[in-house]
Amino acid sequence: MIAATLLIARRVLFFLIVAASIKTPCLAGELDRARLVAAARAGGDYLVRMQKPDGSFHYIYDAHDDSILTDTYNILRHSGAALSLLDLYATTRDNTYLDSAARAITFLKTRFRPALKSDLYVLDFDEKAKLGASGLALIVLARQFELDPKRGDRPNAERLANLILSLQHKDGSFESYYRLHGHKPQGSTSLYYPGEAMLGLVQLFKLNGDRRLIDAVRRGADHLILTQRKMDEPPPDAWLMQALDMLHRINPERRYAEHTIDIAQSMIADQYTTDEKPGFQGGFGPGRPRATPAASRAEGIVAAYRLARRVGDARADGIGAALRLVAPFLLSQQIEPNDSSLRKPAQAQGGFRESATSWEVRIDYVQHNICALMGIAEALF
Repeated sequence: MIAATLLIARRVLFFLIVAASIKTPCLAGELDRARLVAAARAGGDYLVRMQKPDGSFHYIYDAHDDSILTDTYNILRHSGAALSLLDLYATTRDNTYLDSAARAITFLKTRFRPALKSDLYVLDFDEKAKLGASGLALIVLARQFELDPKRGDRPNAERLANLILSLQHKDGSFESYYRLHGHKPQGSTSLYYPGEAMLGLVQLFKLNGDRRLIDAVRRGADHLILTQRKMDEPPPDAWLMQALDMLHRINPERRYAEHTIDIAQSMIADQYTTDEKPGFQGGFGPGRPRATPAASRAEGIVAAYRLARRVGDARADGIGAALRLVAPFLLSQQIEPNDSSLRKPAQAQGGFRESATSWEVRIDYVQHNICALMGIAEALF
């Protein structure tokens, strides 16, 4: 009863927020496809500039001090950067991004390790075999095979998929880690791993038609929808939203659309409207808005907008208004080439800073903003 009351309250707040965003059409009027794609390309150019000869990236860059942090790396975020370059190529057909993605994938494969039954897992730099690492690697390999079949690697994509299938329980849930040497690793269970894994499986299914993959995605969706709908409010699971969007195209069940739209409404209820002070408008709370949470939520909201349009849901206009509201916020976090406060503005340009109070640029900040801006451009323009 409490959960239902909260959900109704959030939906009312959602429509109030939509009304607030629509009353300032000047923000939307300043946006067009060319501007959003140009910003995404600038982010891609930043990644290309920050790529090392071995295909990895300078992971964290302090744009203010022109310094690079070298003592850490994350293979999930590396895969995300490769994915954003592939998506940029799909939009622009600029081989610069395709070739950079290929170098990144070559580096990614250095983290592949053999598992039982000739499967593959991805070993992160903290020596853990995370479900999300294999899921994101599968997304990247499937996307490369789709766009660049000559350099694509379907056999290893299928080996990664087999590993992911082995981590799924009968109820549709997934283990968060592949057990190395028989030991269960210590670590938190990420909200995003199942959605990343499911998105990889459904993308590979589009290429090879293996029914095991789509059946696993359906079981995973059933489990997550049931689990999340028991919560007071659904979590901001943007990877699941993208997976449900793709699953719905294959199996158009209304509940996939309904759950994705419900998550989007919950996200939008936390979006700062144009009534907020400058620097907050379009971002997401609580607290000072940051670029990456805003961008990753926008990726999920794009999926919800597509679904709402596809099923003829009247809430599509409100979801679209939220995307028009977040886009200027994302653009405001991108480093411009003429910023005289930086030591090397030409080096930093195109990167996305953590927030208005931080000059830190991490590769996943750039990746999520690239994908969000291109998604908004494709959805709205």
